[in-house]
Amino acid sequence: MMKILRVAKKLDKTLLLLIGLLVLALVAAFLTGGGEMAFAGLKQAGRLFESVWIRLLMGFALGGLIRLLIPSALIAKWLGQSSGWKGLFIGSYLAVLMPGGPYITLPIIAAIYSAGAGVGPVIALLTGRGLLGVQMLVVWHIPFLGVEVPLARYIACLFIPPIVGFVGAMVFRMMTRWWGDDGGGALSTGGIEQRDRMPGISAAPEKEGKA
Repeated sequence: MMKILRVAKKLDKTLLLLIGLLVLALVAAFLTGGGEMAFAGLKQAGRLFESVWIRLLMGFALGGLIRLLIPSALIAKWLGQSSGWKGLFIGSYLAVLMPGGPYITLPIIAAIYSAGAGVGPVIALLTGRGLLGVQMLVVWHIPFLGVEVPLARYIACLFIPPIVGFVGAMVFRMMTRWWGDDGGGALSTGGIEQRDRMPGISAAPEKEGKA
């Protein structure tokens, strides 16, 4: 039992959450349709992985290369914790230029985050990717809905990502105070620990020895 607890402590919160959701889904499938439904769900997952594993591999490789090719100092200057509103706007509208689906863009965003980008700019980048992607506008929205409605939505959304990034940074700070070890600790996000300061938000005290 103690060995299991030691292993669990080494797992980050995101992985533990995913494991818990998977177990709940398997139990629900088993109670609904027995072992046959649970096995069918696992087979479906295998077919999905078979269709996307090449894209995932390429996205991870691209994210790793970007992490090495772009200096951390440059990312910290333009998107770091002290970049303020400049970082929020750059993150928001950098998403407009990002091609491809989540298999490509999310590894790139994760690489930027791990290289020193602040929480606020990363949240703005994620929001801008969902709202302002040109590929979605041109390939899907305009062909199905015409020009006027998609373009009106697009223009209205131009101002949303920086605001979401700013508010998201404040929420992140509150979460680290509530859930952190000392009220100011960092949350684990897929193995990446990040602290962030945004304009008008006072920083929580940091532990000695940590940046």
